[in-house]
Amino acid sequence: MNNNQNLKTIFSCNPFEVIKQYKNKHKGKDNNIYNSQEYKDFQNTVKQPFINFCYFIHQEIPCEIAANNFYKITSDKLIEIDFTILVSPYKISLHKYLDIFSLLYIELIDTSIRIKFIDSAGEFLARNIGENNPVMIANIIAENVKAFDFAYNGDSCYFNQKEILNSSQEELINKFKKWFQYYLPFFLQAVSKKPIAAVSQFIYSLDQCTEDTGVSQLVIEHWIRTINRKFQAVLYGSPGTGKTYLAEKLAQHLIAGGDGFSELVQFHPAYSYEDFIQGIRPQSQNGILAYPLVPGRFLEFCKKAESRKDICVLIIDEINRANLAQVFGELMYLLEYRDREIPLAGGNRFRIPKNVRIIGTMNTADRSIANIDHALCRRFAFIELLPNYDVLRSYHLKTGFAVEELIKILQQLNQAIADKNYEIGISFFLTDNLREDIEDIWRMEIEPYLEEYFFNQLEKVDQFRWDEIKNKLWI
Repeated sequence: MNNNQNLKTIFSCNPFEVIKQYKNKHKGKDNNIYNSQEYKDFQNTVKQPFINFCYFIHQEIPCEIAANNFYKITSDKLIEIDFTILVSPYKISLHKYLDIFSLLYIELIDTSIRIKFIDSAGEFLARNIGENNPVMIANIIAENVKAFDFAYNGDSCYFNQKEILNSSQEELINKFKKWFQYYLPFFLQAVSKKPIAAVSQFIYSLDQCTEDTGVSQLVIEHWIRTINRKFQAVLYGSPGTGKTYLAEKLAQHLIAGGDGFSELVQFHPAYSYEDFIQGIRPQSQNGILAYPLVPGRFLEFCKKAESRKDICVLIIDEINRANLAQVFGELMYLLEYRDREIPLAGGNRFRIPKNVRIIGTMNTADRSIANIDHALCRRFAFIELLPNYDVLRSYHLKTGFAVEELIKILQQLNQAIADKNYEIGISFFLTDNLREDIEDIWRMEIEPYLEEYFFNQLEKVDQFRWDEIKNKLWI
């Protein structure tokens, strides 16, 4: 089904009027119309359009996420449509189960289309919520749902006649997705073996991202807008500024509430175009050496992303350690023109799906932005990360370690380094046992780094040796 197709073309005639006509004609009796001439008209106007509508809605349910997190309730991925149509004084309806657990179904009646949880599902939800500590879970998802009594009372998503006949497909998708995501936390917690983990994985709010990273919500919102506008961004900064951690948290927020996914690949000096895009690789096939054209990591990622509706994120860790112009190849063009498709050097045509986002991380102590290919720089947004001492303070509120003297020492040390590309970040000291670990961290991680940086000025290192600073710390 074409994603740009309007639902008026699916229900080319008014199915609700046809249903009413059958009800009026056969009022006062039950009449199975399967074998009648009337049914042919009914099939064209009501049945087949309704099948299309069902599949159209079914595509919006994140089945893979469900399969990874839920108990397997039934073995059927898609329950058959029940098209035993009885015209009676009461109602005429068509039903179709939607999800892999038979917990949702869609119903067409003579006034609207309705999607809801079946009654047994409501009982199942209520029973399991009670077992899984609803108060704790409710606190986690409080900002994402209306009320906690859903599992006991049930709720539905309605499409009335006016919406069905006049709304675009995109508008109806958005309405269903909003409803489904609204109540999905209850669904998750009721059928998941690890309900809290399942909910927090699927719903990751800006507030939670702010709490986890220590970065203000306004800043994160700005970063998210930039990534969605540019499609690709690089988090860059000196060692210990939390680049990879932040990239993972941003990816978690970007894919939250949808059917997207995230993956991580790490670049290194030997990483090649063949590893990332595609290349010929020798393989033994039945004792014969063959040289097939094999897709690389990015092509495989994009192929998987094409089957998803929502954002998918590829994190490229240490992006600057590879020869980027060589690794990216034709990707340099496609990064800028997401709506284009071009032939690859080894064959096949390729484009980057519009739902793909790329977040790179770059350690400026290894290679600064000034040394990055200018053509690549134009295609990425660059987000600078500096040592954030407030994160260190916030983290150690729970450990009780007094970090103010440590922060003063780090500030003095970074002033001595006098180059933001080589400053010491705070992630070295984000450990729950810092009181016990700090000597080892300083002697085995900080001092060797300083000795390398001040290799011809070792006297500058002496004032920051462990024996010199330990008495300044409140340990």
